[in-house]
Amino acid sequence: MNILVTAVGSELSFSVIKALKLVKFPFKLYGSDIHKEVVGKYWCDKFYQVPLAANEAAYINRLKEIVQSEGITAIIPTNDIEILTLSRYTEDFLNTCNCLIIANAAKEVERFNDKWLSYKWFHEHGIPCPLTYQLTDLMDPEGHLPDLSFPMILKPRIGGGSRSIFRINSAEDLLKYSQIMPDHLLQEYLYPDNEEYTAGVYRTKIDEVFVIILKRTLKFGMTNTAETVFDSDLENFVKLSILKTNLSGSVNVQFRLTDQGPMVLEINPRFSGTTGIRANFGFNDVEMSINELILNHKLAQPDIKKGFVLRYFEEQYHFDT
Repeated sequence: MNILVTAVGSELSFSVIKALKLVKFPFKLYGSDIHKEVVGKYWCDKFYQVPLAANEAAYINRLKEIVQSEGITAIIPTNDIEILTLSRYTEDFLNTCNCLIIANAAKEVERFNDKWLSYKWFHEHGIPCPLTYQLTDLMDPEGHLPDLSFPMILKPRIGGGSRSIFRINSAEDLLKYSQIMPDHLLQEYLYPDNEEYTAGVYRTKIDEVFVIILKRTLKFGMTNTAETVFDSDLENFVKLSILKTNLSGSVNVQFRLTDQGPMVLEINPRFSGTTGIRANFGFNDVEMSINELILNHKLAQPDIKKGFVLRYFEEQYHFDT
């Protein structure tokens, strides 16, 4: 089996590749990226440089060339723009290249990549979540703000990885940031700080839902430490939330456990940065995807290990000889 992972210079790709290294079937790993020198290049059996996905025609044509010349069985996109772009071409690649793109439907990717559309969807479908506002809707024509309860969280409407997220402690802070980031969203701050969770979910074609829950701490916007949590109430909350969506396969749910119960912060319609961590705990949703979608295996409840993980940075060295 020949598998292509895109954007192998991205943090998400590292996590996906780590999960792939744990699968039980033989495969050859191909990587692509817009840059010539990236860490993931040296983790793959073969690497290709590709155009920006924003240059859609050139990008798709180049990927098709790679798929056809190498006999690629499946593509796993790991960059937000590539995920959205390739989600529109799943039928095309399957019909013309016999290649599976592992991605949710484009409509679902668009909805859950957009935090404002996500919030409205949560609200409409009765999924508990923090109050969220568009900055442009809050301010009157003179730029004045209504009375708000601080602290609050300022986050981009589109984008993942916890980047460009700021804690806003006062109206003065908000006015300052709003001039620089007028398109950001303002979100209710949820307490307590030590009840942050990320859940890996796999929803099968017959609507079985498997869940792993990790209680985590964050550093630089990413999971820093995490431990597996076995709580049937939280698992049911995650399952019921996902079953209200049209999402399938691997999905990530981020939530906090408050005095009012769990509240969803985000649902990400893709593999996430903890994919490799989950795989080491026994929940390998990359392997699940290929087993179900390509090998047509019936999936069983994963045997999740109890434990914790500490995350750290590392480097890739190459020396001139």
